[in-house]
Amino acid sequence: MTEAKCILSSFCCGISLRSASMGIAIASIVWGAIDSIIGIFKGVQGQGQGWGYLICSIIIVIASCILLQGIKKDKRAYVMSWVWVISILIFIYIILAVVSLITLNFANGVINLIVIGLAIYCVLVVRSYAFTVSTIF
Repeated sequence: MTEAKCILSSFCCGISLRSASMGIAIASIVWGAIDSIIGIFKGVQGQGQGWGYLICSIIIVIASCILLQGIKKDKRAYVMSWVWVISILIFIYIILAVVSLITLNFANGVINLIVIGLAIYCVLVVRSYAFTVSTIF
């Protein structure tokens, strides 16, 4: 009786979950690499949050590489590891977005919430794909 909730049948415009998950993995690797460079520049300039930004970006790149391997080898555990890691990071980013809104940095907070919404949709797509993969390990 354990029925999975929030399972999608396809990505936007009928794109398969596997193809969408592959695209999400590649986009996450590219995004994480760009964010890593930005984090390094901020850290070198003396902004303390740059190093934290760098660490989060490296975690995203590593998790996305694991997702890519999970998709290629049809390993559900690899795919779900990305879902868990990104879900934890989304939770942290939600807290930071709320703090931005409270500190009256309204534009930054709204942009962060929009990006968080897109990230949650990507997590749902990859999670839905994981339920179609038959091999657990």
